[in-house]
Parts: sequence; structure tokens; C-alpha cells
Amino acid sequence: MHQVKAKGLTVRRSEELLLTAVKADGGKLATLAWYHHRLRPFVEAYGDREIDGVTIDDVRAYMAAIQDKECSAHTKYSFIRVVRRLFKWLFEEQHIQTNFYRKIRLPRLPQPVPKGIEMADAAALLKDCRGDLAGFRDRAIMLFLLDTGCRVGGLCSLKPSDLDLEKRRAQVYEKGDKGRFVLLQPQTCEALGKWLGRRTRNGVDRVFTSLAEARPVGPNTVVQMLRRRAKRAGVGGRVNPHSWRHGFAREWIRNGGDLASLSNMMGHTQMAVTMRYAVFLVDEHREKHDRFSPVSHLLP
Repeated sequence: MHQVKAKGLTVRRSEELLLTAVKADGGKLATLAWYHHRLRPFVEAYGDREIDGVTIDDVRAYMAAIQDKECSAHTKYSFIRVVRRLFKWLFEEQHIQTNFYRKIRLPRLPQPVPKGIEMADAAALLKDCRGDLAGFRDRAIMLFLLDTGCRVGGLCSLKPSDLDLEKRRAQVYEKGDKGRFVLLQPQTCEALGKWLGRRTRNGVDRVFTSLAEARPVGPNTVVQMLRRRAKRAGVGGRVNPHSWRHGFAREWIRNGGDLASLSNMMGHTQMAVTMRYAVFLVDEHREKHDRFSPVSHLLP
């Protein structure tokens, strides 16, 4: 197929075209902001140059400069990956004729560490929830996060009509309008029932509301609550809302759950995304090795 050579297409204009394509494909504002932020140093370096005038040597010089920055390995990786994405998209859309994006090698990332909340820490935070109004609410929040693996946005947008405690399930809406069903254990249903029976509604159509104002809780409210509980309980590990989602995934796998079901439970469209949550320490791998190694079954 004949490829159309770009004339007068600058790096800055190339970024604009990519962002328009991402938006047309349904990309959210947060996604567009992420692309723009990660591409900004590259655009600042080569913005007014025609895209056909940017060589692989230019890109490698940019990559070397990124590697010298004082930021995390994952941040450096993202800055380089987005440039590779730009040139790959330009080639596929026939804006450029060169496919040197294949020569852009992404840096290796360090071995990930588990990001899930430790179950001992989760138990300590739950124990800190006393029999007052705040305790009933916060216990219900923690158990809902740990029992469903939902994102904090899904928890904050939860309405009473989304709950079916008799059937032990709820419908959560995450990342805009994406809805999915999550299942609940009896302990979580009990905690939700106790909170719902005591909360002051004040016309707020949300399950979890502020204790001081007539408004639903927001993600920052949940973050601050978990930090306060952790400090009071003497917990020094990860307690942010996403660590409870990681904890759900890790414990699911540790307890023998399969990846296919976990991927569905977490609302992932690709199992490769779910695999990112399957990060274990050496001692945890040893525990699984002792259970599943063929030698342990052949020679008990």
C-alpha cells in the first residue's frame, strides 16, 4: 500500500493528532492528560521540528536524557514508552514512512514488590473500628473494599439501590459508566446492614456518607480515614484504598482461586492486567511451592 509522506507535520502537531485519536477511541480526560504530561518533555525538545526530521539517534538522545532524571524507574519507563507509542501510531496511520519505533527499546523495570495490604494490618484496622457511628461506617468501607476488590471510585458512587444484601451482591460503577456485579460475604453484608441502619441520610443517595456534612464520601475522605485508623492501630504498611484491591487479588490467588475468575471479579478485560496483581514475596512463593510442587506429592 502506498504510504503518504507527511509534509510540514511537526512533532507538536503529531502529539495533537495522537491525542485526538485517543479521544475519538473513547479515551477519558485522565488518559489524555496522562499522554500530554508524558509527551511534554519530548515536545519541548523537538516540538517545532518536522516529524520526518526526527531520527532514531534523536530519540535515543532523548531517552538518555530521561534516564538521567531523578525519578522512579517506572516514571522513566512511561516517558519512553509514550514516545514509542507516538511513532508507532504515526507509522500505522501512514503519517511517516519509517518504522524505527521498533528500535526504541524500553528500559527494564525492577522486580515489583507486593502492593497489597497485609492481612494482619487489615485485621488491626478493622479491630480499631469501635461501636460508634464512625466505626460502623469505616468497618463497612474496609470490608467492602477487601471483599470485592473494587476501586475507591466504585465504593464512593455506591447507592443503596445498588445493594442486594439478601442475595449478597452489589453493582458498582467504576471508571465512568462501567458497571459490574460484585459478590459479598455474610460478614460484609452484616457490616453494611449495621451502617445503613444507623447513618443519617440527609437526602444523600449514597451508601457511604460524611459524618459531619450532608454529602457522600469522596476518595480523599477514604484515604484520610484509612491513614488515621492506621496511625491509631500502629500499622506502618500500605493502607491506601488500592492496596485493599491488591490485597483482595493476592489473597484470592494464595487461597487457591483461579486467575480467570479473579479477572472477572476485578472488572478486567484482559487477564494480563490481572497478572500484575499476582506479585508475591519469596516466602510466599515457598508456601505455594510446598503445596503444588510435583515432588511434594510424589514423595510426601
